[in-house]
Amino acid sequence: MTEHRDELKNILFITLPASMEREINGFHIDSSIQIPVQLPDGRTSLENAGEISLELIVSGMLKIIAYHNDHPHAPYYRAFVLAVQPDAVKELNIAAIAQQQKENLTFAEELFLAVCHLSPQSATYINLATLYNRMAAKDASKGAAYDLYQQKALETLKEGLDVVGEDAQLLSELGFFHLYQGNVEIAREYLSRYLDIAQPDEKREHVQRIMNDIESKLSDDRSLMQAYDAIQMNKEEEALDLLDQFLSQNPSVWNAWFLKGWALRRLQNFAEAETALLAALANCKGTSDIYNELALCSLETGKRDLAKMYLNTAVDLDGENLTLLSNLAYLHLQDQEWDEAREYLELARNLDPNDPLIIRLMEDYQRQSGDTLASPIVQEYVDSEDVFSQAREEKPFAIQGKEDTDELESSYTEEDSVR
Repeated sequence: MTEHRDELKNILFITLPASMEREINGFHIDSSIQIPVQLPDGRTSLENAGEISLELIVSGMLKIIAYHNDHPHAPYYRAFVLAVQPDAVKELNIAAIAQQQKENLTFAEELFLAVCHLSPQSATYINLATLYNRMAAKDASKGAAYDLYQQKALETLKEGLDVVGEDAQLLSELGFFHLYQGNVEIAREYLSRYLDIAQPDEKREHVQRIMNDIESKLSDDRSLMQAYDAIQMNKEEEALDLLDQFLSQNPSVWNAWFLKGWALRRLQNFAEAETALLAALANCKGTSDIYNELALCSLETGKRDLAKMYLNTAVDLDGENLTLLSNLAYLHLQDQEWDEAREYLELARNLDPNDPLIIRLMEDYQRQSGDTLASPIVQEYVDSEDVFSQAREEKPFAIQGKEDTDELESSYTEEDSVR
């Protein structure tokens, strides 16, 4: 008897004597192939050959089949188990479900794995994936364990599809898995394949309704992307046509209102832009981008104090945005509100003391106020993780637009900055 590698430390491999070769239900026992034996609990070895039983051999083979299905003799072990226990798949499946109900999830996993590899069927892979989803749900914080078991669930369903082939049940499970994860495009692909092969029934009708919703959502996303691209290419009027059509059917989509406000602001229709941006605000919790645009519209229409309020709210939402901090510092500097100007300059300088705009504003502050800025004050933020810096043009007043877009700048020029 020889002991195998570490992960099989409870398994011993034995060689049967040639006299043991025989036929069992059409299966030939081959004495040249070593067979695994599961050691009894608490044992590290066997004293004699008399302790070896068929039950321990089958248990050892099932362990190999479950966790090492790529073992060179796995096909032989599968045939052996099914020959001596023709009902093994049914019995293991019942046992696995029972262990799952008892919350013995690790043992249930081993049994479901054995079932999958003994008799690959869509239902067995779905059972195992469901178990992994249940194990993931145990991690309420959705941390490393959650990610691990969600990935195992996905890999199990994909393996099932590879082994079983194009199967309606597996395709629907994969579609709903990705839909739950927010991967709408991938979900659409799997559910479309399901609809191609599924038999007409109540479930297919349900999936078809979901597919209709997905198609509608993706169409909406494409419409908004077209409007966004039009704005980027300075085709604001074209974007507004697209957005008005979209909003007529989807009046509660905040980012459509935001894009409309952005396009109108670029066309210098500030009052209409403000109305659209307030509609965006009414349909979401509020973002720094919306408040940025509102501040710019307020500045252009002479509501300077309101612009400061909007920018202050934007800073509350995104306290590490250098653009917002320098904007507020600049406005307070223009209005000779030295304490406020210094506060936001200090915050901005702590983020990036080498930013050219911040350096210039600090020079303006010292020249205008007569005050001297000391070494940077290090402040800590409870909610900060990584300092977010963006490349910005060296303008005295630049308001950032929608994330990953061009910067949205006011009409202020260098002559407007405080000297």
